[in-house]
Amino acid sequence: MKFQKIEILENKNNLITYYGYINKKSAILICDKLLDEVNEIDLTGNIIIKNENFYKMQLKNNSVVNYYYPVSNEMIESYKNKIKIVKETYKNYTEKIEPYINSIRENNVKWINNILVNGHEAERILYKSDSFIIIKNIAYDTENDFYLLAIPTQSDLKTIRDLTKNNKKMLNEMKRKSLDIAKKNNLEEEDLYFFFHYHPSCYHLHLHICINNNKNLKFKLYRHILFDFVIHNLGKLKEMEIKFEINVSNPIYKLLKNL
Repeated sequence: MKFQKIEILENKNNLITYYGYINKKSAILICDKLLDEVNEIDLTGNIIIKNENFYKMQLKNNSVVNYYYPVSNEMIESYKNKIKIVKETYKNYTEKIEPYINSIRENNVKWINNILVNGHEAERILYKSDSFIIIKNIAYDTENDFYLLAIPTQSDLKTIRDLTKNNKKMLNEMKRKSLDIAKKNNLEEEDLYFFFHYHPSCYHLHLHICINNNKNLKFKLYRHILFDFVIHNLGKLKEMEIKFEINVSNPIYKLLKNL
């Protein structure tokens, strides 16, 4: 199987994102260095991770690449268009955004359900309890890339807006268990960045735990909501006006702007 390159969508943070085709279907390939200047890339090798349309593969030359196949036009356009900073009121959320989230959620959360329910990627799970799991993020390859995701098993938690004071114990335990794992890797809390995305790419709540200088971390001032902010504002998040960054091609941007 081969990836046919069409163009570079993004080249930042030591990662290059290509748009192209696999078997005549749209695909996105991500690697940590510019590949040889050829039109086709041989994807023969060992698949490390496969979940829905995401693949992580070690090629014959030992390079590791991530690719999404097939992908939607929406995902491709998300790399090409401009980022805007917008505000979402509680009225916006309940009347426009939440109905949209509910309409896409079944397919949107499949990869997490595959892990929580269907036993996929079991080798990446580092901790498991009745209330949450902690897994290695796909970007975690070496100690320098330390990156975890803590995922509640409670399925009705879509975003930080769904969190209440009743979730405080679980959230603090997620952080504590993540720190236990980090300390085994000679990392302390001051080495780590704990955050949620708003809006997330997947509408099943998950906490990011990432080493501060991880090369895969794309810092977004208004998209990353720090853990401490969330804990401090439990009980207020549902009705809070939230400011965040979003691509103009995203349906949420269009809904907020009545486009």
